[in-house]
Amino acid sequence: MASESEVRAVQESVAVGRTAVAAPRLSGRRRLESWLFLLPAVLFQLNWGWYPLLAAFAISLTNAQFRGPVQFIGLDSYVRMWDDPLVAQAFKVTAIYAGLSIVLTFLVPIIVAILLMEMPRRAMRWMMILWFLPLSSIASTMLFRYLYNAQYGLFEWVATQVLHLPPQPFLNSSTQVNFWLVFPGLLFFGPGLIYMATLQGIPQSYYEAAEVEGAGFWRKIWTISLPRMRPIISMMLIFALIDSSQSFEQQQIMTGGGPGGASRTVVLYLYDLLQYLRYNDATALGVYLFLVVMALVVIYRVFFTDDPDAPQGRLGKLRSRHGGGES
Repeated sequence: MASESEVRAVQESVAVGRTAVAAPRLSGRRRLESWLFLLPAVLFQLNWGWYPLLAAFAISLTNAQFRGPVQFIGLDSYVRMWDDPLVAQAFKVTAIYAGLSIVLTFLVPIIVAILLMEMPRRAMRWMMILWFLPLSSIASTMLFRYLYNAQYGLFEWVATQVLHLPPQPFLNSSTQVNFWLVFPGLLFFGPGLIYMATLQGIPQSYYEAAEVEGAGFWRKIWTISLPRMRPIISMMLIFALIDSSQSFEQQQIMTGGGPGGASRTVVLYLYDLLQYLRYNDATALGVYLFLVVMALVVIYRVFFTDDPDAPQGRLGKLRSRHGGGES
C-alpha cells in the first residue's frame, strides 16, 4: 500500500502535468483574442494607410491621365521633380518652417511648463486656462491674417504707434514670413498643457529626495523632470515633425506661398501641381516627402529611446558600454 505522502505527490505531479498541457492552450487562446482585438486596427491601417501609399507609388509610375488611357512611364515623374528647382525651394522652405515650428511651439512650451510648475497652485491653474485658447486652426489663421495686415492690422498699429518703429512688412517680407506663420502656434496650440500634466504625474518624493541630496533647481530639472518627460517629449517631437512637414492651410490662407515662394511648402507646391492636373508629378513629390519624413523618424527612433531609465538609444548604449555613462 502506498503511503499518504506518496499518493499526494502523485496527485500533485498529475496536476502539474495538466497545467502544463493547458498552458499552451490558454496562451494560444489569449493570442487569438489579442489578434481579434487588433484586427480592426490592422484593417483600418491597411485600408487607409498602406493601400493609399502603394496606390500613390503606382500612380507616380504612370502618366495619371484623368481621362484617356493610362500609360506606364517609369521614373520620369521622379526625375522631373528631382530636376525642378521649385521642389528644392519648397523643401528648403519646409525645413525652415519645421525648424522654427519645433523651436517655438515645441521647445519653448517645455521650458514654460517647467517654470509654471514652480508657481503657486492657483496662479498655475489660471496660467493653464489662459495658455490654451480653444480656437480652431483655420479660425486662428484667418484671425492672424488680419492682425498681420500692413495697412490696418493690430500688429502694425502696435509697431508704429506704441513701439514707434518703422512700418513692418510682416507677411510681405521673404525673411520674416515663416516666423510670423509659426508665431500663432505659441498662443493657440497647447502642448504645454500636456507637459504640465506629465510634470504633475511625477511623484513629489523624487524632488524631495533630490533636495535632501543637495540638488538645486536646475539639477532637479535635468535629472528628474526632463527624463520623466522623455516619453511625452519623444511622441510630441515626432508629431511636431510630421505636422510641420505637411503644413499647408496656414500658407494657403495667409500668403498663398508668397512672397516670391518664400512660404511655399512642399504640400502647397504639391497642391499647385494638382491644380494644373499634373497628378503623376504631384504624387511623385508626395512620395519624396514621405521618404524624407520616414527617414527622419527612423533615425530618431534608432538613436533615441522613450524609456526614461534607459540609455539614449544606440548612442547611449555605446557610451555606457565604453564607460562613458554616468555612474
